[in-house]
Amino acid sequence: MTELKVKTRDTKDNLTKIRKSGYIPAIVYSKGEPGESLAINYIQFEKVYKDSGESSLIDLVLENNKTKKVLVHEVQYEPVKNKILHVDFYEVDLQKKVTTSLEIELIGEAPIVKSEGGIVIKHLDEIEIECLPADLVKECKVDISGLDDFSSVIYVKDLKISDKITILNNPDDIVVNVSEPRKEEEIAAVEAPIDAAAKEAAGERKEGEENKDGDSKKEETKKENKK
Repeated sequence: MTELKVKTRDTKDNLTKIRKSGYIPAIVYSKGEPGESLAINYIQFEKVYKDSGESSLIDLVLENNKTKKVLVHEVQYEPVKNKILHVDFYEVDLQKKVTTSLEIELIGEAPIVKSEGGIVIKHLDEIEIECLPADLVKECKVDISGLDDFSSVIYVKDLKISDKITILNNPDDIVVNVSEPRKEEEIAAVEAPIDAAAKEAAGERKEGEENKDGDSKKEETKKENKK
């Protein structure tokens, strides 16, 4: 299990100063208790979050050496620089099932891609699961090496996962399939309206420039006549 050491902080602490010092403001929620305000080292959290994501247990080690088994509930990012601004954790009851999202990772290579130029289409990036906290896994790996023709499809019901985990998605939802490569005439049909629009816009610009030049020449002629 991954460990993450944290510091307790006062709710009156200046959040900007905390961030400038290399820490992230955070809070951990425990059932029946008020949220506890924390500060976590930015670099350490990035590493832990990369390894665990939102579907693996983390041992949150507090300053009094008390440990809470938690999941990352939410990570807030600064929209421009995409830096982490705040993290919410929630403590789990190891005896009660939790519901969370599990990332889907495609592995292997579809033979039809190499032989016929097929295009792999991933319909789901994650699935919803339910299980006991101790049975959580980081991701669901999907082997696409069996996609050997354009009729091959992998459905949710085909996913290989621990029998201790229940997938909540519709079993008939498509996870991944392979489509045929687009034919030249199909590409041309899509590009034709774009080319036409571009030419029309260019024509309007040219006409506008010509009208502008014509108006300028008329103005010059008027000035000459006045002289």
